[in-house]
Amino acid sequence: MIIHKRDQVDSADANRSERSDQSAMKEWKSLWAVKVPSKINMFLWRLAHHSLPTNDVRHYRHMADSSACYFCGQQDSWRHSLLECNVAKCIWALEDEQMASMVSTVDDLCAKGWLAQIFRSLNNEEAVRCAVVLWAIWYVR
Repeated sequence: MIIHKRDQVDSADANRSERSDQSAMKEWKSLWAVKVPSKINMFLWRLAHHSLPTNDVRHYRHMADSSACYFCGQQDSWRHSLLECNVAKCIWALEDEQMASMVSTVDDLCAKGWLAQIFRSLNNEEAVRCAVVLWAIWYVR
């Protein structure tokens, strides 16, 4: 039996795709395993898909004049809105110091990967609390 190089490449692509599909499924399972009200689940889904209307997204879609944060004037993003803005920092300061530290030190630029990494490292009660805090910060904005 002769195996062509093209068949080997297709097989490698299929394995890579299968692995990425499996890791994506694990990420989604960790997100949906958090037992919170549906409005918070929808918020988490929108965060994971980068579809929260932060000013950088709104500016990119020509729906805002500026991509700056309303509160502090710095460049807005999902990460800025939920972790780095002074408003978010004040809310996180009221939370458990260990959880607040862990949430802010995860460096994944992709919101879905960031959420999955956080929820994998927290127990169920902490994950629920974290999801509610994230939603509350967004709701305030």
